[in-house]
Amino acid sequence: MVCEFLPVEYKRRLLQIATIEELQKVGYTKRTDYKAKEKGVISDDSCEELVRILGRRAKCMLKEALEEFENGVNVLYEDIE
Repeated sequence: MVCEFLPVEYKRRLLQIATIEELQKVGYTKRTDYKAKEKGVISDDSCEELVRILGRRAKCMLKEALEEFENGVNVLYEDIE
């Protein structure tokens, strides 16, 4: 559910901080994990599992994404008023 709303740039950052071993726990093979890191593409399901594996290392980044989302919502709300 978290990754469904997570912007692509944050998914790429999650891939960057993940080790090859962590990506393999998500289900990537050695060949596909290098491609995922290179292209910065991850499915929402794999992203969710990666967030669970990364734990605290992902928390700060997710908070930043949530704050960015909140700011965007506030801007939209101000435009409606």
